[in-house]
Amino acid sequence: MKKLTLSWLSAAALAGLMSASLVHAAPAPTDEKKQTPQGLYVDAKETAEMMKKDPKVILVDVRTPAEWQFVGYTKDAQIMIPSVFFKYDGMDDKKPRYRSMPNANFVAELEGKAAELGADENSTYILMCRSGATRAQPAAKMMAQYGYKNVYVMTDGFEGDKVKEGDKKDFRIKDGWKNVGLPWTYDLDAKTAYIEKN
Repeated sequence: MKKLTLSWLSAAALAGLMSASLVHAAPAPTDEKKQTPQGLYVDAKETAEMMKKDPKVILVDVRTPAEWQFVGYTKDAQIMIPSVFFKYDGMDDKKPRYRSMPNANFVAELEGKAAELGADENSTYILMCRSGATRAQPAAKMMAQYGYKNVYVMTDGFEGDKVKEGDKKDFRIKDGWKNVGLPWTYDLDAKTAYIEKN
């Protein structure tokens, strides 16, 4: 009887763990630009839930210092490192914006900040950029090359997606950290803000 009860309790506990992990198994984005080698995706609300349930989950904001200062950021991001830098000496050939180049020191800087938090390549990270594509996805790819398997991409990012119709067409007001009411500010914290090393 004891063995049967223990087996049943073990099975129930395992089922509970499996269903808890499935809560955050969002489907892969249909947009290939948002897909990563790790195949792990969450939205802003799920990110906040994961961090609340497990304080060891690390939110990494991979946007630029200009975005943190002028668009805002969340103090919930424990690590702030740009995955790309913009070059102001010319324009992108494909889009109406400045040229960008990957931050060659991204993984090394991430490892240093993670170590300060007692984390490593086995820890759980969530990457946040503006909208979940152009910077979080390449950052996840870089991390995958160094053995980081538990890397989620926040698919709606800090600012969310553009609205496709109506008088607010092309405004980033759909989903995203800011738009779903999660905490953010313009006041940079010197302890977490990215400081460029010369």
